[in-house]
Amino acid sequence: MRKIKSFLKWLFGISVAATCILLIVAWFYIKSEERKLSGANTVVVNTSQFDPLYGKLAIINVNIILTELDSVLSNQTVLIHNEIIEYVGDETEIAPEYIIIDGQGKFLIPGLIDTHIHAYQSPNDLLLYLANGITHVAIMSSWNGLYLEWREKAKQGALSPQIYVAAGPMNTAHDFRSKAYGFLGPIQLFNDPDETKKDIVQFKKMGYDALKAYSLDKANYAAVSEAAKEQNIPMIGHLTHEVSLDDLFNSNQSQVAHVEEITKAMEREFGGRRKIYYDNTEAFLSFMTKAADSVAKRLKERNIAVSTTIDVYPRVKEQDLNLSEYLKSIQLEYLNPGILEGSIFSPGWLPGSNRYEDPKNTSAAAIERAHLYWDTYIESVNIMTRALFRNGVTVTAGTDAGNPGIIPGFSLHDELEQLNAIGLSNQQVLHSATKAAAEWVDTNAGTIEVGRRADMVLLDENPLLDINNTRSIRSVIANGKYLDREQLDNILESVKDANNQSRKVNIDVYLKQ
Repeated sequence: MRKIKSFLKWLFGISVAATCILLIVAWFYIKSEERKLSGANTVVVNTSQFDPLYGKLAIINVNIILTELDSVLSNQTVLIHNEIIEYVGDETEIAPEYIIIDGQGKFLIPGLIDTHIHAYQSPNDLLLYLANGITHVAIMSSWNGLYLEWREKAKQGALSPQIYVAAGPMNTAHDFRSKAYGFLGPIQLFNDPDETKKDIVQFKKMGYDALKAYSLDKANYAAVSEAAKEQNIPMIGHLTHEVSLDDLFNSNQSQVAHVEEITKAMEREFGGRRKIYYDNTEAFLSFMTKAADSVAKRLKERNIAVSTTIDVYPRVKEQDLNLSEYLKSIQLEYLNPGILEGSIFSPGWLPGSNRYEDPKNTSAAAIERAHLYWDTYIESVNIMTRALFRNGVTVTAGTDAGNPGIIPGFSLHDELEQLNAIGLSNQQVLHSATKAAAEWVDTNAGTIEVGRRADMVLLDENPLLDINNTRSIRSVIANGKYLDREQLDNILESVKDANNQSRKVNIDVYLKQ
């Protein structure tokens, strides 16, 4: 009997030790996969190789775009001292210590701002934003404080856009799998309202700029709303299935992260998606057309801003129906290969793993139904977007960059073109990516005026005539640092080289020849 007890104790000890070893191995494996899917294993570009001009700069003979007035000031001089604009006006005497930049025939706009991105752990993405004239980004997720570190480095003068960081995404999930992932992974769960409020106190102490609601249940949504007011920190983000438009208007949420979120709430009011797709599309679009203005007016009354991200949905449609051809149409070589290739926890962007790809779309009937679904969905978002602008809601340009099919940096120009394509003026579009966006992220930028931050983009062509001209970038000034076209090209080439060094999957078949 004593031997049996001794054996059982030994067996129990071995089992406990084996379990501990397995848990440790599992933890390290999960963390390894987490790094992989977030792009942390990709070679990081050494930014010290780039040498921007900095100090006292004078841009002369330049045309300044006034995005809020839809007009141009011709033959202007802009003087910059370090990070601040110190003079804007007609020709003036320029001291010899200023470096002269001739803007003859060029157009100067405020630095562009993307108010909705996902950066994962890929610092190279920050360079892609700069190379595309984006001098400020809002990261709509947090990664164990990493982005707070990036934000501080940017403030201290790193070659980077300035950064706004939201804590979250804040999710409620009660199933075992989600709880386990929330414990082991980077995404925290918010299942208890009292604990949620305590977490928000910590987020405030850590210095986050906002709280991003994502898939919260109604009780935790209310807890975030209450704590956001108590802690004086903005509540932004999504409207979940349990949250109605009335709940939004009665909350302290001050921003909606996608026009889509409003559209989905209106779907629920109409009777749900099953009622809309695919049998009542015309009735739903008619409902949207009639209701959009009244919803927009309530958003305006409550001073709730909305980020656009409307170009996501046509791109999702293309990935759903013709992924391989879609991948050939975007700047895939600049995407961090870790994010492109994915991991066991997150599918990548390639065929066979892309979450938007639907392998069932093989028959003519299935393809027709997919077209009907996406065309209805896209038009409902467009109806709401036009109503927001029409009723003076604060609308800011955002792209959801980092999600499948949305390339960081390049995507903002795609978004501006899509906004223009649905009927918004070039001036409205530019305003959403400059002054309106700057006011929302609370930065001293967004216009070219004395005392403002020296965040600007010099263009070869006038974007008020053609919104595509935001791509005609001659140089970028970010936090007073001047990068000419050659340096911008070197930045892009360096990111591409870093990606190529880190690839596990060859993507030549998707690259433009």
